[in-house]
Amino acid sequence: MKRPDVVIVGAGSAGCVTARRCAELGLKILLLDRKPRDKVGEKVCGDEISKSHFEATGIDYPEGDEVSSIISGADVYPPSMKNELKVRGWTEFDGWTVNRLAFGQRLLSEAISAGAKFLPNTHVGSPMMIGDQVTGLEYKDLVSGEVTIVKCKVVVDASGFAAVIRNKLENPLVENEIDKRDIALCYREILSLKMPLAEQEVARVFLGGEIAPQGYAWIFPKGPQEVNAGVGITGGEGRGSPKVHFEKFKKKYPLLFGTKLIEGKGGAVPVRRPLKSLVGDGVAFVGDSALQVNPIHGGGIGAGMRAGIILGEVIRGAIVRRDHSATGLWSYNTRYFPDFGSRLASLEIFRRLLQAVSDDDMDFGFERRLLEAEDLMAANRGDGLSLSAAEKLRRVKRGAGRISLLRKLQKAAGLMKKMSKAYHNYPISPEKLEDWEKSVLGIIESATFE
Repeated sequence: MKRPDVVIVGAGSAGCVTARRCAELGLKILLLDRKPRDKVGEKVCGDEISKSHFEATGIDYPEGDEVSSIISGADVYPPSMKNELKVRGWTEFDGWTVNRLAFGQRLLSEAISAGAKFLPNTHVGSPMMIGDQVTGLEYKDLVSGEVTIVKCKVVVDASGFAAVIRNKLENPLVENEIDKRDIALCYREILSLKMPLAEQEVARVFLGGEIAPQGYAWIFPKGPQEVNAGVGITGGEGRGSPKVHFEKFKKKYPLLFGTKLIEGKGGAVPVRRPLKSLVGDGVAFVGDSALQVNPIHGGGIGAGMRAGIILGEVIRGAIVRRDHSATGLWSYNTRYFPDFGSRLASLEIFRRLLQAVSDDDMDFGFERRLLEAEDLMAANRGDGLSLSAAEKLRRVKRGAGRISLLRKLQKAAGLMKKMSKAYHNYPISPEKLEDWEKSVLGIIESATFE
């Protein structure tokens, strides 16, 4: 393929869905990845994805060997591991833990079947530029050593957290610097349990500074007697290694006593709102490269799939109009941000609240049910923490003696609404982005809960 319309860097879930949608719409697609063909899909990940993402995108549900376990509930534990919050009966929570490799291979096969050309074992170098416009890129075949320069109309960076294209661009629309406090360092293991799980459809999440400073631990079912378990902690000085924290967690939680290690790996994931703009001139970002990740738990498969469908359609329209500039691609922003992007952005406020609450306050809040299952689901839907006057009064009574904690919850609720409103009013053109960004950063700066 000497002159593709679009070159996509990275064959993860977001990259493959983008490639498939572009190809379905008649574009010539070149999809590049560092991995060999049979390794595409492997990633350090919690492996959980909700059914709602498939319903929103029209992508077929996982089936057969792609499914490790069906998920239909969660237990959220405070630091004391007592009075856990049981999240049950919410259809929007239903989903699966997937076999990441099998699922990734299916998405890749669908992109290729739609017409995308896939090149494995490739190392992507520098983007080709004319002024601020990205016009192609350079890549090296890791087997032959051959270096190729390919020209195209649009480059898509779907390279994950590494963001190999985005981090080499200098453009006021493009964010390069991501605060280390907005990056989670993760370590996870696939473990064989001594005994079968009592509830094979229930995920477990653990909060608290001792277990995971500024983060959380998880145990997700992978089968009757197998789990994906790990710890993620946000960046910063003096927090230690996530692997060390996970080893302590394994010694503390009885379910993990005497487990047999199948696989253990570490990684990093962004845990903040998405990039201020998902496009530049001749370039777009999708998946982890675009920071399209849930700030609470770091899950990004579904968010990237949703974005990939939109991006494929936007690129096709831009190419038809022969406008590959940021303005020509801008509707990717205006379609994604007021909808799913606003949910991710408001959850950054919730993440900051959880990080600021002490272990003692968190235990108290769980014991008195100052935070309930409906709150978690409303936050996840992007509805904030809306409380009626009667409900506020009930919680004030339950929280007597910890009014400061209730005030933090109320402040978070207000800021989540503000953030959601800001994203619903995302600017319709690049010219207004700077003022919009200032308003968003003002909300973020207000999100302190000391």
